[in-house]
This record gives sequence, C-alpha cells and structure tokens, in this order.
Amino acid sequence: MKVAVSAAGTNLESNIDERFGRCRYFMILETDDMSCEVIENTNADLSTSAGIQSASLVASKGVEAVITGNCGPKAMQVFAATTVKVITGQHGTIKEVVEQFKRGELNPSTRGNIPGVSGAAQQVSVPEAGQPGMNLRSGRGMGGCGGRGMGGRCRNLYGAGSPGAPDTSGNVTGEQELAQLRQQADDLKKQMDAIHARMKQLS
Repeated sequence: MKVAVSAAGTNLESNIDERFGRCRYFMILETDDMSCEVIENTNADLSTSAGIQSASLVASKGVEAVITGNCGPKAMQVFAATTVKVITGQHGTIKEVVEQFKRGELNPSTRGNIPGVSGAAQQVSVPEAGQPGMNLRSGRGMGGCGGRGMGGRCRNLYGAGSPGAPDTSGNVTGEQELAQLRQQADDLKKQMDAIHARMKQLS
C-alpha cells in the first residue's frame, strides 16, 4: 500500500512533522518493502490555502492513506472527495508509526483535528451555574479566564479536554454528537440563567 507521511526529515528515522499543510517534506512510502520517495512541500510557506494545496499534492501521488499529526478541515475536504484515508494525532519516528499502521493499530479520522481558521481558536469562558461573575475571553489557546469577572469558577467551551466538549476524534456517530451538543446547550442555558439572575441582583 502506498501511504504519505508528513515528515520533518528525509529518512525513516526522521520524526513525523505534526503539521500537515505546512510540513517540510512528504514521504511517499510503499508499506510492502518500505521503499520511499521524499517530496519537498513547496506549499509550506504559502500565506493561505497551504492545507488544500498540500492535500491536492499528496492525493495526486496515488496514495491510499495519509499519516500526520494535525490536519485542518479544508485539507480533509480534499481527501473526502477521494478514497484517501487520513490518520491524525501521530508523532514519533516515521518508521515506528508506519510499522504501527501496518499492524492495523491506527484508525482513520473523519474530520480535521485543528480549527478551520488561521491562528489560534477563540475560546469563551462562562461561570458554572450558580456562581457570580461572567468572564469572556478571546485568546490564543491559553486556557485561562480573563476579563474583570467577580471570581466565579469557569471552564472553556470546546476547549481541549473540557467537560462536555464534543468528541472530535471521529469515534462518535452523528446521533451521539447531536446528543452531546444538546446537553451542552442545556448546560449553557442554565449558566446564562444564573448570569441574568446575578445581573438583576447587581442592577
């Protein structure tokens, strides 16, 4: 089977480059005999559309699977239009990870695992139900609560590892994700009710 790996170097002992669209190299491997071709990723320094262009480049090589660390939704859309499977969340040496792939230990993803916008994702933090204060923050993934709230405990919606955050690993069905989102919406409504109640107390 022919696979493509986002590579930080030019040999099998090199580490996987965890950036797909902006990796330095793509290694095209035949898993049967581990023969390989190394391609410099000329899209790495593009100001926009690096993921789309890199995905098109890889798909044109006739690979059946892509192994990488992080892959955005636009690149995933390119692969979705083909039969190319994408395996994200990988790190370590190329040789080790490809051997895991050959043993059937890696599962393909169905969606990108990084935000679909350039830069860091926005985060919004709200108090837990029943706690005073409201902190809103648009940040760079720092994970804290900013603003001038009144000291309420807070959590980041959709942040990595947040309680109740949707599972983006590709391991849930549409119905399960919908149930998660409904639960999250209910939690948010309760939190907003508590915020409005506190605002009335303060006004």
